[in-house]
Amino acid sequence: MKRIAALVPNVLGASPGQRVRIEFWADFLRQAGWAVDFYPFEDAKLHDIMYEPGHAPAKATGLLQCYLRHLRLVLQGPPCDILFIYREAALIGPALLERLAQRLRVPIIYDLDDPVFLPYRSPMNGWFSLLKFPRKTYSLFRLSAHVIAINQLIANHVANYNRNVSVIPNCIDIDRYQPREKPINGPVRLVWMGSHSTMPNLETIAEPLQRLQTTDQALLRVIGAGAPKLPGVAAEVRQWSAETEASDLQDCDVGLVPLTDMSWNPWKFFFKTVQYMAVGLPVVARRIGSNSEIIEHGVNGFLVETKDEWYNFMRELVNNPKLRLQMGSAARATVVERYSTLKQMPRMISVFEQVFAQSKHALQGPCRLNHT
Repeated sequence: MKRIAALVPNVLGASPGQRVRIEFWADFLRQAGWAVDFYPFEDAKLHDIMYEPGHAPAKATGLLQCYLRHLRLVLQGPPCDILFIYREAALIGPALLERLAQRLRVPIIYDLDDPVFLPYRSPMNGWFSLLKFPRKTYSLFRLSAHVIAINQLIANHVANYNRNVSVIPNCIDIDRYQPREKPINGPVRLVWMGSHSTMPNLETIAEPLQRLQTTDQALLRVIGAGAPKLPGVAAEVRQWSAETEASDLQDCDVGLVPLTDMSWNPWKFFFKTVQYMAVGLPVVARRIGSNSEIIEHGVNGFLVETKDEWYNFMRELVNNPKLRLQMGSAARATVVERYSTLKQMPRMISVFEQVFAQSKHALQGPCRLNHT
């Protein structure tokens, strides 16, 4: 069996992006004859404090310890038949580990699902941003045998530095994420799903949500960590979990994707849009980033900009069950046709097969990296 050494930044099961990329892909790769060995940069101790406020000395110590451990790991090589890097091999520093990994003479596949080449200031760790070296991403473009980009906009950017780039969007198991029949009468439930760091997106539509609840029977479900700051808006808050995510969405009626003017957002692929649509929800979303590629305005959802547009289109869906059903059906069809595992996983696997076949230095035998 061919082997992949996956250098990933976070502990397994913790990062939403990492979880729906290489962690999700791993089972499909195994079925195609590839064993995936994961090597997270974080350890559990660092992860427990990294995204909490404070703990600066413990974070600094943990980052250094994890970096030295990962450095030893790379120097031990060779890693495998293919070295896979998701976003970055290390949470801090320039592309030193990636350059050392290239000397192991195995092809590198680099997966980019966010514009990490742009500066970003963490709301929890402002000082941490100084250690990120976002421009190291360009070194990874050049070092890689192939780059996988989450959307066409990022792929076009990558192509300026590496012509070997493929677009593989996040995809979804359409057997697990299915529409559920709901009663037509009664209050309509709008839903937003996100993390603590993305909560400011939801807060941008506090005013139209408050207006809507004043004029109509509209409930709001928030799936994530903690309660949002939404003055005058009644919200049901549910903790996110992988086990309940699909069912928590299935008994909702309309998905919401509000976004701030953050510099990353025009580049991003918003997976929650696909998740909403997979369970048959029409989506009201800001016209930005991948939303403009996924949503056909007036067919499977609405693309909006102003607060009045948010209010008007949410209200239209709340008061028109026939339209919700029609647009929800179109939303589901869009996901089945373009964002299902049946469509995207064969394309992902073919990237690994092609890189392996083209490599003059493909290794035979098992990976000799020591698991940590």
